[in-house]
Amino acid sequence: MKLIYQLEHVNKTYKKGKVVANQDISFDVQQGEILGLLGPNGAGKSTLIKQMVGHLAPTSGTVRYKGTSVQTQTKRVAQEVAYYSQEPHALTSLKTWEALYFTGRLRGLTKESAVKQTEELLERFGMQDLRHKLLKNVSGGQKRLIGIGTCLIGFSPVMILDEPTNELDPKKRRLVWDLIQERNCQGVTVILVTHNVLEAEQVVDRVAVVNHGKLLAIDHVSVLKQRVDQRMKLEITTSLGESDYVCQSLSALGHWTKMGENRIRTLIEKQDASRAIDALTEKQLPIEEYSLVPPNLEDVYFHIDDEQAKPADAEVV
Repeated sequence: MKLIYQLEHVNKTYKKGKVVANQDISFDVQQGEILGLLGPNGAGKSTLIKQMVGHLAPTSGTVRYKGTSVQTQTKRVAQEVAYYSQEPHALTSLKTWEALYFTGRLRGLTKESAVKQTEELLERFGMQDLRHKLLKNVSGGQKRLIGIGTCLIGFSPVMILDEPTNELDPKKRRLVWDLIQERNCQGVTVILVTHNVLEAEQVVDRVAVVNHGKLLAIDHVSVLKQRVDQRMKLEITTSLGESDYVCQSLSALGHWTKMGENRIRTLIEKQDASRAIDALTEKQLPIEEYSLVPPNLEDVYFHIDDEQAKPADAEVV
């Protein structure tokens, strides 16, 4: 598999080394994959990708794009890598239509192609009526959609998206994930930076978990899931005031933990799942709803993060 990015022992510090943004990070990005870069706010994710697009230089270590240091070919990286940052300010003085159109032209599209793709994106976003409105005067979610559109227009071979679904309603978030997957199916390599673990699980091929400036783990989602408890989570919402009674009635299934006034949870082995469901239906208990959930990426994230101790002698940004 061809490598798009190679990060080798990347360190980024500020204030003469007192503030650590990234610490000894090494990993590769493969052509055609969707790599999820996961971690909480302040984990060092955004600083890392700014080095991948050439906006920052590593304090030490190397970021290579297609085999060559990013710092020696920033123009090529800018031409081939569509980057959407968390705080895009450059286009806010343009109208929504102009932001998309001129980005397409800068990427080498003809006037006709730029117009066509601009119209298609505005239609997908449901923003045709806002084509003449300044970006600085639209909502945060609408501004984010146009920003994502500037990555999609022109069909760049690589996209790096930093928290693309922030400020979006559920319907628009689903649209963005669909657009990312569509573009990936066309051969585009995607690096997706997010703290929305559950949503990312439906999209990514591999996951890199970052926190406290360090790379804690990187692998395929299915492999990472093997690191956590393989039991399934049985969660029940009972009628109000009935959680104790339901816990007692289902004590044979395991130890129940109260998650709220009328929500309880237990862990069961996969082979016992059908027996547990039978018990729920046969006993006719005061249950409003239940769910049986296998280990997910959120479980992996918390497990990996809990294994690590935050350094006490350095500030992390």
